[in-house]
Amino acid sequence: MSSLPPLPVRALRWRASPHPSPSSYSVMCWNMLAQCYTRSEYFPSVSPKSALKWKHRGPAIVAEVQRLAPDVIALQEVDNWDFMSSELGSAGYDGVRKGKTGGKKDGVAVLWKRALLRLAESEEVETDIKGGVGLLVRLEPASAASDGGGSFVVATTHLFWNPQLEVLKLRQAELCLRRAAAFARGGPLVFCGDLNSMPGSDVLALCEGGVAVRHTFTPMREGDDEESGACEPEAAPPAVETFEPPLRLHSAYEPPPAYTTLTDTFRGCLDHILLTRHWRCLATLDMIDEADILAEKSLPSSRFPSDHMPVLAVLSLGGADAGERATNEDDEWSDRSYKSYDSAQDDRPWH
Repeated sequence: MSSLPPLPVRALRWRASPHPSPSSYSVMCWNMLAQCYTRSEYFPSVSPKSALKWKHRGPAIVAEVQRLAPDVIALQEVDNWDFMSSELGSAGYDGVRKGKTGGKKDGVAVLWKRALLRLAESEEVETDIKGGVGLLVRLEPASAASDGGGSFVVATTHLFWNPQLEVLKLRQAELCLRRAAAFARGGPLVFCGDLNSMPGSDVLALCEGGVAVRHTFTPMREGDDEESGACEPEAAPPAVETFEPPLRLHSAYEPPPAYTTLTDTFRGCLDHILLTRHWRCLATLDMIDEADILAEKSLPSSRFPSDHMPVLAVLSLGGADAGERATNEDDEWSDRSYKSYDSAQDDRPWH
């Protein structure tokens, strides 16, 4: 481990020069890898195995949050909540968590910088499908009068993992989207999560397309789908199920990252920050180079405490940004390092 280079700097890629605005916020989405899932057989390439222990991973997760210093954090696979809420509370965050159902030990959480934002209301979602849950949080500026002015909603969820059972992910996603739309009441919404779905999938089409998705699938006997992923097809013809989107979202990342999880056997973009039309995306956080990650063969590792990398966007209330991008690609992007900041001073790099 001593021969490994230090953590690389991740850069913000700006779509336009940042403009000072009290309604600009950085939002991070991260599957932090629940400690209850860090069994050696799940991660055979991780070396040394001590990298999987919580005494290493817990402080490293907190350090990564502090390094990126987002205003709002949407987390998935959250266990050890007492540790996380205490450590991040000392770093200036308040937050709420919703545990999964069905005996699962992890859950989802949303945290925010208390110097900038405060909780107006929250709502829990239970899908009754594979223990899946969601969390809806309405935040408002900490300095605002208590009239809801400038408030926005952050939603987070973690969809079922098994690629053979995408229909279950769609059912989970449709329910969470419907609940988020009702909770947002037509106002600004940021929908974050490990959707366990790639760009181009039916799940992302449901979130982003704004039209009904007709999903054709082979009915499966679910069997050992939680552990090995093994499913047996039923003796039945293919089935079709239609899913209706309750709202239309667009990705903060355009194009999406090539990957948000990277191991020696899988590479894909599973983690997403999705926005309603009320938001303008000012910048997104670059992904770390693949070679830097694979220097230790796989995620997680001694330097990267989760099997997912965090994604982050700087957002401003004020309308969809699709029509406001520069037409000259050379002028559209400029690289800037993402630096931590002191929220008490509010010297955020995009202000």
